[in-house]
Amino acid sequence: MVTSTWARIENATVAEVTNIDPQYRFPPSLVWITCPDGTLPGMQYTDGIFTEKHEAPIDHAAQIASVRYQHETAGITVNAVSIDTTRDSQALITAAALSAVIDPTYLCVWKALNGPVTLTAAQIIEIATAIRAHVQACFDRECQLLKALAEGTYTADMLDHGWPAVQGA
Repeated sequence: MVTSTWARIENATVAEVTNIDPQYRFPPSLVWITCPDGTLPGMQYTDGIFTEKHEAPIDHAAQIASVRYQHETAGITVNAVSIDTTRDSQALITAAALSAVIDPTYLCVWKALNGPVTLTAAQIIEIATAIRAHVQACFDRECQLLKALAEGTYTADMLDHGWPAVQGA
Protein backbone atom coordinates (compact mmCIF):
# COMPACT_ATOMS: atom_id res chain seq x y z
CA MET A 1 0.00 0.00 0.00
CA VAL A 2 1.37 3.38 -1.02
CA THR A 3 1.02 5.97 1.71
CA SER A 4 1.33 9.68 1.14
CA THR A 5 2.57 12.49 3.25
CA TRP A 6 1.44 16.05 2.70
CA ALA A 7 3.62 19.02 3.47
CA ARG A 8 2.34 22.56 3.92
CA ILE A 9 4.67 25.04 2.32
CA GLU A 10 4.99 28.51 3.76
CA ASN A 11 7.62 31.00 2.52
CA ALA A 12 9.37 28.19 0.59
CA THR A 13 9.72 26.20 3.83
CA VAL A 14 7.97 23.07 5.06
CA ALA A 15 5.78 24.41 7.87
CA GLU A 16 3.67 21.35 8.66
CA VAL A 17 3.49 17.68 7.74
CA THR A 18 0.53 15.32 7.92
CA ASN A 19 -0.36 11.80 6.83
CA ILE A 20 -4.06 12.77 6.52
CA ASP A 21 -5.23 14.30 3.23
CA PRO A 22 -5.61 18.03 3.98
CA GLN A 23 -7.78 18.80 0.94
CA TYR A 24 -11.04 19.43 2.84
CA ARG A 25 -9.57 20.17 6.27
CA PHE A 26 -7.87 23.52 5.61
CA PRO A 27 -8.60 26.73 3.69
CA PRO A 28 -7.58 26.58 0.01
CA SER A 29 -5.16 29.48 0.57
CA LEU A 30 -2.76 27.12 2.35
CA VAL A 31 -0.34 25.43 -0.02
CA TRP A 32 0.02 21.67 0.44
CA ILE A 33 2.02 19.31 -1.73
CA THR A 34 1.69 15.55 -1.90
CA CYS A 35 4.77 13.57 -1.02
CA PRO A 36 4.24 9.93 -2.09
CA ASP A 37 6.07 7.52 0.20
CA GLY A 38 7.20 10.43 2.33
CA THR A 39 9.37 12.00 -0.33
CA LEU A 40 9.62 15.67 -1.14
CA PRO A 41 11.68 16.93 -4.07
CA GLY A 42 15.16 17.66 -2.73
CA MET A 43 14.16 16.51 0.75
CA GLN A 44 14.00 13.29 2.69
CA TYR A 45 11.47 12.55 5.43
CA THR A 46 12.70 10.39 8.29
CA ASP A 47 11.06 9.95 11.69
CA GLY A 48 8.78 12.91 11.15
CA ILE A 49 11.55 15.28 10.10
CA PHE A 50 12.29 16.68 6.64
CA THR A 51 15.96 17.22 5.93
CA GLU A 52 17.68 18.39 2.79
CA LYS A 53 18.76 15.54 0.53
CA HIS A 54 22.39 15.85 -0.51
CA GLU A 55 23.10 14.10 -3.77
CA ALA A 56 26.57 12.65 -4.08
CA PRO A 57 28.58 14.60 -6.62
CA ILE A 58 29.29 12.81 -9.89
CA ASP A 59 32.79 11.36 -10.00
CA HIS A 60 33.52 12.35 -13.58
CA ALA A 61 37.02 10.82 -13.54
CA ALA A 62 35.61 7.42 -12.53
CA GLN A 63 32.84 7.77 -15.12
CA ILE A 64 35.41 8.55 -17.83
CA ALA A 65 37.52 5.53 -16.81
CA SER A 66 34.46 3.29 -16.88
CA VAL A 67 33.49 4.38 -20.40
CA ARG A 68 37.11 3.98 -21.55
CA TYR A 69 37.07 0.41 -20.23
CA GLN A 70 33.81 -0.31 -22.07
CA HIS A 71 35.32 0.89 -25.35
CA GLU A 72 38.64 -0.84 -24.70
CA THR A 73 36.99 -4.22 -24.13
CA ALA A 74 34.23 -3.95 -26.76
CA GLY A 75 36.21 -5.85 -29.39
CA ILE A 76 37.51 -4.97 -32.84
CA THR A 77 37.46 -6.48 -36.30
CA VAL A 78 40.68 -6.93 -38.27
CA ASN A 79 40.41 -8.22 -41.86
CA ALA A 80 36.96 -9.72 -41.20
CA VAL A 81 38.12 -11.46 -37.99
CA SER A 82 36.20 -10.19 -34.94
CA ILE A 83 38.48 -10.22 -31.93
CA ASP A 84 37.56 -10.00 -28.27
CA THR A 85 39.52 -7.22 -26.53
CA THR A 86 38.85 -8.07 -22.90
CA ARG A 87 41.94 -7.99 -20.69
CA ASP A 88 42.22 -11.81 -20.83
CA SER A 89 42.01 -11.80 -24.62
CA GLN A 90 44.61 -9.03 -24.84
CA ALA A 91 46.99 -11.19 -22.81
CA LEU A 92 46.30 -14.27 -24.95
CA ILE A 93 46.91 -12.46 -28.25
CA THR A 94 50.10 -10.93 -26.82
CA ALA A 95 51.37 -14.42 -25.97
CA ALA A 96 50.41 -15.69 -29.43
CA ALA A 97 52.20 -12.69 -31.00
CA LEU A 98 55.36 -13.55 -29.05
CA SER A 99 55.17 -17.09 -30.42
CA ALA A 100 54.69 -15.64 -33.92
CA VAL A 101 57.78 -13.43 -33.52
CA ILE A 102 59.86 -16.38 -32.28
CA ASP A 103 58.60 -18.69 -35.04
CA PRO A 104 57.49 -17.01 -38.30
CA THR A 105 55.95 -20.33 -39.43
CA TYR A 106 53.71 -20.46 -36.35
CA LEU A 107 50.00 -21.22 -37.00
CA CYS A 108 47.16 -21.38 -34.52
CA VAL A 109 43.42 -21.76 -34.49
CA TRP A 110 42.00 -18.66 -32.82
CA LYS A 111 38.54 -18.57 -31.28
CA ALA A 112 37.34 -15.33 -32.85
CA LEU A 113 34.01 -13.77 -31.97
CA ASN A 114 32.71 -14.77 -35.40
CA GLY A 115 34.00 -18.35 -35.14
CA PRO A 116 37.29 -20.26 -35.14
CA VAL A 117 39.89 -19.13 -37.65
CA THR A 118 43.38 -20.38 -38.48
CA LEU A 119 45.88 -17.54 -38.22
CA THR A 120 49.39 -17.30 -39.59
CA ALA A 121 52.20 -15.66 -37.66
CA ALA A 122 51.83 -12.51 -39.78
CA GLN A 123 48.07 -12.35 -39.13
CA ILE A 124 48.58 -12.81 -35.39
CA ILE A 125 51.10 -9.95 -35.31
CA GLU A 126 48.74 -7.78 -37.37
CA ILE A 127 45.86 -8.48 -34.96
CA ALA A 128 48.03 -7.91 -31.89
CA THR A 129 49.22 -4.61 -33.37
CA ALA A 130 45.64 -3.52 -34.11
CA ILE A 131 44.50 -4.43 -30.59
CA ARG A 132 47.41 -2.53 -29.06
CA ALA A 133 46.59 0.54 -31.19
CA HIS A 134 42.91 0.29 -30.22
CA VAL A 135 43.66 0.00 -26.50
CA GLN A 136 46.14 2.88 -26.66
CA ALA A 137 43.62 5.06 -28.50
CA CYS A 138 41.09 4.38 -25.73
CA PHE A 139 43.60 5.45 -23.06
CA ASP A 140 44.56 8.50 -25.14
CA ARG A 141 40.90 9.58 -25.29
CA GLU A 142 40.56 9.04 -21.55
CA CYS A 143 43.57 11.30 -21.00
CA GLN A 144 42.06 14.00 -23.26
CA LEU A 145 38.86 13.93 -21.24
CA LEU A 146 40.71 13.99 -17.91
CA LYS A 147 42.72 16.99 -19.13
CA ALA A 148 39.49 18.78 -20.08
CA LEU A 149 38.09 17.90 -16.64
CA ALA A 150 41.18 19.36 -14.93
CA GLU A 151 40.98 22.50 -17.07
CA GLY A 152 37.26 22.96 -16.37
CA THR A 153 36.26 22.57 -20.03
CA TYR A 154 34.77 19.08 -19.71
CA THR A 155 31.09 18.60 -20.51
CA ALA A 156 29.16 15.36 -20.05
CA ASP A 157 28.37 15.06 -23.78
CA MET A 158 32.13 14.79 -24.51
CA LEU A 159 31.93 11.29 -23.00
CA ASP A 160 29.95 10.09 -26.02
CA HIS A 161 32.42 11.25 -28.67
CA GLY A 162 36.01 10.81 -29.77
CA TRP A 163 36.53 7.14 -28.94
CA PRO A 164 38.36 4.98 -31.49
CA ALA A 165 36.33 3.43 -34.27
CA VAL A 166 36.24 -0.33 -34.59
CA GLN A 167 39.36 -1.35 -36.54
CA GLY A 168 38.98 -2.84 -40.01
CA ALA A 169 35.19 -3.16 -39.87
